[in-house]
Amino acid sequence: MRQNRKFLILCTAAAVMLGGCGKLDDVDRTTVYVDPDNGVVQEAIVEEYTDEDTYSENELETFVEEDAAAYNEKAGEDSVTVSGVKVSGDEVRILLRYTDSGAYAGYHLTDFFAGTLAEAQEEGYDFSGTFLDTEGTEISAADVLAGHPEYHVVIFEELIQILTDSEVLYVS
Repeated sequence: MRQNRKFLILCTAAAVMLGGCGKLDDVDRTTVYVDPDNGVVQEAIVEEYTDEDTYSENELETFVEEDAAAYNEKAGEDSVTVSGVKVSGDEVRILLRYTDSGAYAGYHLTDFFAGTLAEAQEEGYDFSGTFLDTEGTEISAADVLAGHPEYHVVIFEELIQILTDSEVLYVS
């Protein structure tokens, strides 16, 4: 891997399709979902909110929209869209949509990749070392990678939850 701090999830290519935007409706912490068909990334930022917070709901929505617009202007395209900002009780939920994993990475200034194993290797990601399967058993990267270039992979370094349509096979 490019850095040791990165997380990796390998999923099967066959996806069980669920409803689109509703995937993030019920999450209770910051969660990212990558559509395996088109690469669109959806994010639900879920954080604690109190009356003492600096922004009202309207001010927070304006701030998030202006921040996304500033990023889009710098990126030269509409890479990030705000799907919603909602304060409910002691929780704030911000829904963002990114055109692809590169837009997510650029907006958050972090390393984030979503695609197939073959695409990740083309981007220079190194899959040496070991992985853990779903039962916690170590398996060599060579064994995981052998003959499975179609597996989907999500590589990230943030402490976030990743939502997938497919079964997670390995983590690193």
